[in-house]
Amino acid sequence: MNPAITIAKKEYSLALRSFTTYIVFVLFLVATGLYFANTALKVGLAEMRGIFDIIHLIFVVYTPAITMGSISKELSSGTFELLSTMPVRLSQILWGKILAAIGLLITILTCTLVYLGLIVQFGVGVDFGAILTGYLGLILAGAVYISIGVFASSLSSNQMLAFILGLAINSIFYLVQFVNMFLPPRFTFLANFISFDSRLQYFFKGVIDTREVVFFLVLIVVFKYLAELKLQSRNMMQEI
Repeated sequence: MNPAITIAKKEYSLALRSFTTYIVFVLFLVATGLYFANTALKVGLAEMRGIFDIIHLIFVVYTPAITMGSISKELSSGTFELLSTMPVRLSQILWGKILAAIGLLITILTCTLVYLGLIVQFGVGVDFGAILTGYLGLILAGAVYISIGVFASSLSSNQMLAFILGLAINSIFYLVQFVNMFLPPRFTFLANFISFDSRLQYFFKGVIDTREVVFFLVLIVVFKYLAELKLQSRNMMQEI
């Protein structure tokens, strides 16, 4: 079995045995549940788009919370040095951490299917295609946020600092949509290019554009690679 998959399974299993994980899950579901009750049910909309928007916002905070200890905890306890001596490549360790967090993300998204059930029960004309692509977009965007969180976790052995760094980087990709209108025309294209919200709107409308998929996949690899470079430089400094 691929070492990355083995690490991912172990990390995912450990996370599900952590009380903190369930606290985060409950907070996530309470926030989305309140939004759903106050909007979709009252208005009677047979769509998940509003829920997807709020989930995307929550991901900005949620993903650093589940990844802040992925590397930081290993660095502070000294177990990362032990992992580095094992016959496992650094990239495999990082992919294992990322895949485990993506597994948690998919698990929490699965819990939101209860909202879909309520919409199907009480709504009319449900667009299942747009709902399916919407979930795909959220998984891709969430995976990028996770990769950013793992990168932030590699920067410091302090988990709180790793959370703040991850949140700060995530916020750039999320908040750029709000400053776009204030930017000079020559910067508008750049803002739209890096805006996750702009790219997710295609998925929420039921459209799968390969350019959007590639954009998210490339960012996942880029931030994973940055984390790898940071940890490699750390190991080299310790050897000197």
